[in-house]
Amino acid sequence: MLNESFVIPIPRTEPPLDAPAIRWGIMGPGRIASSFVQSLTAHTKQRIAVVGSRSLDKSRSFAKGLDGCDAVGSYEELVKHPDVDIVYVSTPHSYHHQCVMLSLQAGKHVLVEKPFAVNAEQAKEMAHTAKRNSLFLMEAMWPRFLPVFDSVRQILKEGVLGEITSVISDLGEYFHPDPAHRLFSPQLAGGALLDLGVYLVSLSSLAIGPPTRVTAVGQFTSTGVDAQLCAILENARGAQSNLFTTLAAPTPTAAFIAGTEGTLRIDSPFYVPGGITVMSLDRSIVRTQTFDIRTPIDGLCYEAAEAARLITRGLTESPSLPLDESVAIIETLDLIRQQLVSRT
Repeated sequence: MLNESFVIPIPRTEPPLDAPAIRWGIMGPGRIASSFVQSLTAHTKQRIAVVGSRSLDKSRSFAKGLDGCDAVGSYEELVKHPDVDIVYVSTPHSYHHQCVMLSLQAGKHVLVEKPFAVNAEQAKEMAHTAKRNSLFLMEAMWPRFLPVFDSVRQILKEGVLGEITSVISDLGEYFHPDPAHRLFSPQLAGGALLDLGVYLVSLSSLAIGPPTRVTAVGQFTSTGVDAQLCAILENARGAQSNLFTTLAAPTPTAAFIAGTEGTLRIDSPFYVPGGITVMSLDRSIVRTQTFDIRTPIDGLCYEAAEAARLITRGLTESPSLPLDESVAIIETLDLIRQQLVSRT
């Protein structure tokens, strides 16, 4: 309940440096993998053991400067490498399913970049295979593991805002239209929804759970991928999540959650915010808390630390983002895309 005694909960997140070290294989040494490795090197004890790419030269170039890091010229070599405990899949998301399945079938734990998969059929197979083989699998939706989102999670769980009634969020970036760019390629599962909109759907899932009704409209690029869209996700209790994503312009990238007793504003950019503000509906109670984690290099280490801790404890999924929720998020993305196609 939101009253004068309310204080924003302190994050329970453990320091990444305290997580036990395990051996990582990097599958797909691109931009996000570079930020991931920089974050682990700067803030954790994790060991980058092997880099794997379809190009041995690219793997070798990426592995330079990483002490004791091997480089291999295929994904198959990476998953068979004896020094790899967990594979970080950071390929374009059109390859997530193939790479995750390859890793799981080789007996490796997996942390896979968002989106978890391209569609729900793939997501279900990945989750089922991990569970059947008692292997750890987690979607690398990195905001979920930041200290700020543990405070948000506590606020929602404790019912401070009352019953949640609405969520409003946006995420847009400008990308020059280029048919050769992965975001504009249907073959590489391009489009705003899978690359950017997944953050919005994940936030909605955290706040109101899975939707029972989805309404969406959007526009497409000349190559046939979604350029921008608006969607309303409604849960069984009538709470609505309104989201907007686009490849055509940088947007405020803000998020707002409202309940029957108060509101929660997450600073921009909401996926790595500088702070949050909780306020009563009549504005008489206002509480603000700032946080230090504000860049990917500061923040990506938290998801890796979560994986390392849980694997060491013998667990196979994270309570902060269970496999069933990652699958449900992909199911919601599928429903949004079905709405867009049906309106064209």
